Amino acid sequence: MSGKNKSLKVSLIALVFVTIYGSGFVGGRFGLPYAEPFAYLAIRFGGTAVVLFALVVCLRIPWPRTRSAYVHLVLSGILLQGVFSTGVFYALYYGMTPAVSALIIALQPILVWLMVSVATARKVRPLSVLALAGGLAGVALTVYQGLASSSGLTLTNVAFDFLGLIGLSTGQFYYQMKNPGTHPLINGFLQSGSSAVVMLAGALVFETGVVHWTRDLVLSELWMSVGVSIGALSLLFVLMRSESADRVASYFYGVPIAAGLIAWPMLDQRPTLSEVIGFAVIVASIVLFNRSSRAPAPTTAPAAPVGAEARTADRS
Repeated sequence: MSGKNKSLKVSLIALVFVTIYGSGFVGGRFGLPYAEPFAYLAIRFGGTAVVLFALVVCLRIPWPRTRSAYVHLVLSGILLQGVFSTGVFYALYYGMTPAVSALIIALQPILVWLMVSVATARKVRPLSVLALAGGLAGVALTVYQGLASSSGLTLTNVAFDFLGLIGLSTGQFYYQMKNPGTHPLINGFLQSGSSAVVMLAGALVFETGVVHWTRDLVLSELWMSVGVSIGALSLLFVLMRSESADRVASYFYGVPIAAGLIAWPMLDQRPTLSEVIGFAVIVASIVLFNRSSRAPAPTTAPAAPVGAEARTADRS
């Protein structure tokens, strides 16, 4: 496959991923009135694990051969899915709007870029810094408007969103550093299954355990389990195998756009002018960052995506 065709394929995968992933910020709002966050997430991840286990068995996909593979997938899953979802869903539970929640999570590219830069000791490109700063400006613009209006922002739900941000960033970075190259369905099963256990423990310790099985809850759980946890995260695994950690993270800048546009007809949350401007700044930043990161390296062989060395060592 030529470089141009591969780039187009990756862009299409990223677009679909961002759309489905952004819908999760809206889909969760339909189910949270009927179940507390830990209980909701235990059902979601448990359902995902059951479906994925059935697919793994039916398709006879080989299981990892090393103990370290299981450890890496479980730890990255608890961070990437468990901690991230706990932060986001408790933020939504306490009144955070989906669009603003997604915007805070969109700070992830900054954190991952910093982690990659430190881990690889690479030269910092001015265009990359400018692009990431532009994305941050787009996020700040929208969040600032939310603070100035009656958007329901509180210290509690903002703190939970930042917890989710840390979980997502460290989980993605850890996965790409330690990923043993297992099948995406195996990844999803082990990560969802381990997250379901943690969420169930959280529900038993911190929540009442009351669940109201309504149509909205069932539809919300089905979409979050199949559409987001299986569909979106499978696409994320594909992106993480073909792109570096910071380039994958840059796509998360587009999640707020998807969440905001989906929340408009579904929750009647019309984007404000400042949000539209922020969206435009974010899109421009993604394009600029990806263009800067594709600049040819001088005379030396191109670097492998972050985590390649770790995966090779882990297999030996």
